[in-house]
Amino acid sequence: MLNISKGNHKRFKPDLAPLIDVVFLLLIFYMLTFAIPAQGLDVKLSNGTSSNTPEEMPLVIRINQADDIRVGDQSTDLKGLMKILKSEITRRSNKAVVVHTDDKALYDIFVQVFDMARQAGASDFSLVL
Repeated sequence: MLNISKGNHKRFKPDLAPLIDVVFLLLIFYMLTFAIPAQGLDVKLSNGTSSNTPEEMPLVIRINQADDIRVGDQSTDLKGLMKILKSEITRRSNKAVVVHTDDKALYDIFVQVFDMARQAGASDFSLVL
C-alpha cells in the first residue's frame, strides 16, 4: 500500500504584488489612450482654395545655372531686372521677395538680385537653394 503523509510541506502562495502592479499599469495605459468622444478640438478645414491674391504672395525670382533670371513668368537679364522689380514690388502689398537659385549659379548674380530688389522697395528676403 502507498504511504502518504502530510508532513512539513509548505503550501505554495503566489506573490500578487507584481501582478497588481502590472494590472494598474495596464489600467493607466488604457485610460490615457482611450479616446473619449467629447474630447479633442473642433477643426474646420478649408476647401483647398487659396484666398490670397497674387499681390499678397511674395514675388518669386528664379536664377538658373546659365544666369537666366525669371521674375514670375517674365524672363530678363540683370539690365532689365530693375525695371521689372520696381513695377512688381510697387503694385504688391506684400513686399517679400523669394529668390530660387540653382546650386551652380554664380554668387555674384544673386547678390546683385538681392541688392536690386532692396533698391526697388522689397522688405523681406528669402533664399532658396
